[in-house]
Amino acid sequence: MKIKILPLTLLALGTWSLLFSFAAADWDTGACPGTGSAPCIETVINGNTYYFNGTGLHADVWHGRPAAEGGGDFVFEGDDVDLECALNLSCSVALSGQIKKCQDSSGEWRIGVQVNSATLSDGTFCGSINVSGFPWYSKDPTITGHCPFEDDCDSFIPYDPDATSYAGNFGPVSVAALGAALVDGEHIHDVVFTPGVGANISFASDLYDCNESQDCSMNGVLTITNATSFDIH
Repeated sequence: MKIKILPLTLLALGTWSLLFSFAAADWDTGACPGTGSAPCIETVINGNTYYFNGTGLHADVWHGRPAAEGGGDFVFEGDDVDLECALNLSCSVALSGQIKKCQDSSGEWRIGVQVNSATLSDGTFCGSINVSGFPWYSKDPTITGHCPFEDDCDSFIPYDPDATSYAGNFGPVSVAALGAALVDGEHIHDVVFTPGVGANISFASDLYDCNESQDCSMNGVLTITNATSFDIH
């Protein structure tokens, strides 16, 4: 099966929508005040800059878009995103999601990403595709035993103040078409987030079950659509 997905409001990592909206914590106004031991996360929307800073405030709380900009989730979109299984479909996909910083059990800072929903539209049979398993969570790919995927700071992606991108696994992903399960509770490897102006998410991986058996595959690049930039300092 080959499903070619043309995301319109995507990973809405809004719609990764890809991620459903929570009543998320609000942001401070202005740019990150400087480097520190903790991550400072910054976004620019409609010419306005917001951040939650590197002093440790806002820790372990999911953040969607700032309330001053309408709240909700961050949305990523992309064209020609391929899902190869047993069907040949060309669809639009929307993903939405949120982010948080937290300290693991060793006191080290990590970055968590949560994907809350996905919708497919346009194209023949796209409305028959159901994507589920939400929320999906990011996970440190160096951890042996990729499952489970959960809201656990010890499993999130390590913060690196010098990083230009972050890579992680995401799951659990389930996909069904015409009532038949194509993917059930699986995960995708090495999803790469590149922050900055036009922040994007890229992936080119098979889907794997918890025994690391390969299944369908996904390949594509998604760009943020409801913010000008998204940075991790």
